[in-house]
Amino acid sequence: MPSSVQLATGLEQQLTIKEVAEITGTSTQTVRRWIQRGELRAYFYGARALRIDPADLRKMRREVNPATYSVVGGGAA
Repeated sequence: MPSSVQLATGLEQQLTIKEVAEITGTSTQTVRRWIQRGELRAYFYGARALRIDPADLRKMRREVNPATYSVVGGGAA
């Protein structure tokens, strides 16, 4: 997130489930599953507003290990 979207308190703008889905190229159902399984932290603001901290989304990112890339890529390395 660019620093221009940071709030006056120094916190980054919180993301909606739809925004996380768009950023990650997944569906909102996938994002909800990540939250349900504890893979992605989310926070309630009020009774129903669910938001994700961009820092928590960045923590979820993992690099693909080149030694096991053939498994991910589906072919021989």
